[in-house]
Amino acid sequence: MARVSIITPTRNREHFLPVIARCVMSQAHADWEWLIDDDSDMPSSFLRELSARDSRIHYRHRNEVVSIGFKRNEMIARATGEFIAHFDDDDYYAPNFLQFMLSTLVEHQADLIKFSGFFVYSPAAQFLGYMDLTAKVGHHYMISNDRFEEITFHDKMQIGADFIVFYGYSYVFRRDTALRFPFRDISLSEDEHFAKDLVNHGAQMITTDDPHCTALHILHPGSTARCFARDRLPTFLLQKLFPGYVNQ
Repeated sequence: MARVSIITPTRNREHFLPVIARCVMSQAHADWEWLIDDDSDMPSSFLRELSARDSRIHYRHRNEVVSIGFKRNEMIARATGEFIAHFDDDDYYAPNFLQFMLSTLVEHQADLIKFSGFFVYSPAAQFLGYMDLTAKVGHHYMISNDRFEEITFHDKMQIGADFIVFYGYSYVFRRDTALRFPFRDISLSEDEHFAKDLVNHGAQMITTDDPHCTALHILHPGSTARCFARDRLPTFLLQKLFPGYVNQ
């Protein structure tokens, strides 16, 4: 069974950390390690205590503020796994996430896998939806933190052609590939540039929808990416689809 190194850059989000820790520690794929790079104003007492109890967890607090891309590269350099998985500190990953993504990547002998379709939830707007990045036109819901509105895209106003490489929260990729094509030293769209650089240099990226409800992209006041859901789902389905998710 291949080892997966889970990487989480974080800054001043102490209240999110117990939730993402539960996601990591509940993974059905047993051979994992978790690296966290934190440039918060103060170190996390929660992660310090957790890493002291569990040798698979490697927590680093730094006193200088650096970019997310820099932190990702640093964690990948220290990782011991053959594969790298992004677990962003503000999203939810079900126990079957690593198992599903890794088996699909290996089956297709790819370098990187990510979602082209995924579930999205805004607690403030009470909006649960499904985002289909392959749908460039048609009816969509544009969701921000606390509101949503309906919008229709058409041939002259399409969702960006590059949307399918966005949303790095679901990336799983080979470590040796990332060492050859590191992240840029930036904090916005570093995942987009990373995926584009890989593809432009001949690496194989594959995408998949999420038929087994393995991850939930959460929108909150600190979210930077826009979401355009193709479908809206009744919120009572949230606990049925993601029984392990707890509102933060």
